[in-house]
Amino acid sequence: MSTIEQAVTAEPKQCSCKGEEQLHGPKHSSSCQCNSHQSEDSKPEHSCGCKHEDHAVTEELSQSLIDKLVASLADKNDYQAKLSCFKKHHPSIRIIECSEDDMAEREAFMSASYFDLFLMAKGTSCARLTNSVDLAIGVVIALHEE
Repeated sequence: MSTIEQAVTAEPKQCSCKGEEQLHGPKHSSSCQCNSHQSEDSKPEHSCGCKHEDHAVTEELSQSLIDKLVASLADKNDYQAKLSCFKKHHPSIRIIECSEDDMAEREAFMSASYFDLFLMAKGTSCARLTNSVDLAIGVVIALHEE
């Protein structure tokens, strides 16, 4: 084999597994060890204790993401920890916390046992609310008074 052929065959294999941001070389010549091949149970826990996938910085707000947020905040005792975790894994979603009194008589987009959820509208000027998920960039969580 000539030195040219050796140089070509010595080049590391490249893997472009789903979920990976860049091409990368497998750690072992025969298999890829990237994160997208791990089972849900084998995924590493994050510092917040969850096993969520990290999301892109440009993630859009969606109804499924709102549902996930509301479900994760269901237990009032874990509210701060769960909200911190959600913020960490969804950094592009704006979240404001306030008291229900701050929202006056506005109708909530969604209500839960101890808070109401409002949607923040996209825009370049003053903050405003919307009831359209397609027009929203974040949420306002208005905690009920005890």
